[in-house]
Amino acid sequence: MEAVKILIVDDQQMVREGLHRMLELDEGIVVVGEAKSGEECLAVVDSLNPDIILMDVRMPGMGGIECTRQLKQKGIAAKIIILTVYEDKYLAQAAEVGAAGYLLKDINRQDLLKAIQLTVDGFSAFTPSITQSLFAQLASKGNLNSEPLLTARQLSILRLMASGITNREIAAKLYLSEATIKRETNSVFTKLDVNDRAQAVSEGYKRNLL
Repeated sequence: MEAVKILIVDDQQMVREGLHRMLELDEGIVVVGEAKSGEECLAVVDSLNPDIILMDVRMPGMGGIECTRQLKQKGIAAKIIILTVYEDKYLAQAAEVGAAGYLLKDINRQDLLKAIQLTVDGFSAFTPSITQSLFAQLASKGNLNSEPLLTARQLSILRLMASGITNREIAAKLYLSEATIKRETNSVFTKLDVNDRAQAVSEGYKRNLL
């Protein structure tokens, strides 16, 4: 399996260097570059071709939100995780411009690695203190006016159900226990008013959840 390529974007050199050293302790990750501003990120992203961009929010010149917007407009394939000290100040903006995650800078190494892997696998990654359902709602609809049907975790489980894997495999991918997966699966069935996986997946497509 190829290593996950990471681009670190932060105006503070100590933060960039610290993240660089921490991430490259994992043999499955390679840091392909660093940038100290949104402008520098846009200038190097094509040549570096990262899988994941760890993006600070506030930087001199172009900040992380606008940079993320422009990267998405350019069609850059890299998934962008906002890494910030602001717990939820920029959450809505991050989701609306297409960020794949929103993490706080005090996250520990193991949780950061898990978040990166979740993002690589196609799921949202966010700090636990942020309401899961809020991020899922913002990311999928950009709408704060209605309560989402499923939480982000439940949406992830539903999508993995659709791929046909077992509860044990889902638990492994989401770093959860099988008991938690079973409980959340039953909640999905209740919310969708269905009785089994096949019906849940079918209803998920009908409701544009998949």
